[in-house]
Amino acid sequence: MTRYHCCRHTSWIVGPVAVIWCLTTGSVAWGQDLESALEAFWTVEDAAVDSVVEDLLAEDPGIEPLWRGLRAGPGYDAAVPRGRQLFSRTSADGVEYRYEVYIPEAYDPTLRYPVRVYLHGGVSRPRRESAPFWRNGEQYVRDDTIVVFPESWGEAMWWQANQIENLGGILNDIKRRYNVDENAVHLMGVSDGATGAFYHAFKAATPWASILSFNGHPVVLANPATEADGQMYVTNLRNKPVLAINGGQDRLYPVTSVLPFFQLFVDAGVYMDFTPKPDAGHNMQWWAEESSNIDDFILAQSRRPLPDQLVWETESTTRFNRLHWLVITELGAVDGETAFDDFNEIMPPPQGVPIGFNRLAELAGGGLQLVDVIDGSLADDAGVQPGDLLAEVNGVPIRTLDDLRRAVQMERDAPGLPLSVERGGEIVAFVLTPPETLPASPPRQAFPRSMPSGRVQLLRTGNRVGVVTRGVRRYTLLLSPEQFDFTEPIQITTNGVMSFEGMVEPDSETLLRWAARDRDRTMLFGAQLDIDVRAR
Repeated sequence: MTRYHCCRHTSWIVGPVAVIWCLTTGSVAWGQDLESALEAFWTVEDAAVDSVVEDLLAEDPGIEPLWRGLRAGPGYDAAVPRGRQLFSRTSADGVEYRYEVYIPEAYDPTLRYPVRVYLHGGVSRPRRESAPFWRNGEQYVRDDTIVVFPESWGEAMWWQANQIENLGGILNDIKRRYNVDENAVHLMGVSDGATGAFYHAFKAATPWASILSFNGHPVVLANPATEADGQMYVTNLRNKPVLAINGGQDRLYPVTSVLPFFQLFVDAGVYMDFTPKPDAGHNMQWWAEESSNIDDFILAQSRRPLPDQLVWETESTTRFNRLHWLVITELGAVDGETAFDDFNEIMPPPQGVPIGFNRLAELAGGGLQLVDVIDGSLADDAGVQPGDLLAEVNGVPIRTLDDLRRAVQMERDAPGLPLSVERGGEIVAFVLTPPETLPASPPRQAFPRSMPSGRVQLLRTGNRVGVVTRGVRRYTLLLSPEQFDFTEPIQITTNGVMSFEGMVEPDSETLLRWAARDRDRTMLFGAQLDIDVRAR
């Protein structure tokens, strides 16, 4: 049911979709002049948007018509280029960055289109003289999605701050021309591009609805020689769902090498959808058989622009310090702050004898048959033979590769891996037991760090926000009337101490300045609170 509230200067109509100011401070609505000014706001290039903001603030239009105009967004033109387009932009570092965009031929400016951004591999090579930047990109083009292929090279690798600025700028450029669904923008990459997708989830997650890694490995970001900007924090990945695909025969990043990292991510509370491809190498030859699963994953992930739960950690307050409506503005320890689990240790894969299931065949009627068994492996030593049909592993009946993956990853009550096979019409049972003399590999740091950092975790319930921090002295909360009821007091507690309690007034400058940065109709902020973390 719609509720009506009034406060000192502002009354609201709070419904499930729209939030509207009825009475405002400042001048009354501009009508056509404001409509033209807001059209300029949405369509001007990033470098000139601050000037448009100043012009709007100078006229003091009042926050209610300003909010309505920003929430509605611009009117998009139907007469825009479609099909394959090659664009470029000059970033703040003065370098031209090119990118390919595929616009559906049936593009309808009245509809909001999802976006897929593909990051290519091989970034240590010299800059390409010309597009395409993603090999065989045509097979990834869709008639219901805007598809983007940016470029990266040795001086602008995906895991550097200049690419965070560049990808954000590319999205803003596309939003100026085309009607984009801001909550359906997905970042994916192959090889180095997959590593880059992880990097952006670690350092600048706000724009993305999901992260997809094809044949990538986050360990690349732990190598000092890679020169990744900033430090990586596993809990930052909690904010976005992740899909990963790796090949068992990949010479660079095989399944066995990525599993310890992905297990760490899951232990840290990250949503992971991992698909190993046992027979695949460092390529995407599996795309045809996995594309429908990828589509299903993407369709299930819609970004929440104003999530009620956030966690973010950073070593800097000048970059990498924002996630959605949270900004970390000062680092430093405070008495009584929270102690967090760091989630930065991995158990390396055992340097021992492999299980030995080298190749498997999926039978048409269901079931997995061993094509060959590695000599000297656990399976070979136990007596498992090529041609055996897997019947049960670790108590799990085996009909598909998913069954086998689940069975191998399950905890076991006793040492060894019990399995049974069908051979010549009979069931034969085995236990694959590693040698007792194999030393346990010690845990090691997943991502080395040399600088102190600060973490904030928060949970909103109605107009109350509970915040816990470590290594943070000050932070800012950006408040939206679509998330908070501004006609009632707002309460913020930090580490159990009351940080703020009272009414919050909407502010046109806050609204415009953050809208100019985000260019996002679905993530608008009417006020901000600067919070000092007090000792407990």
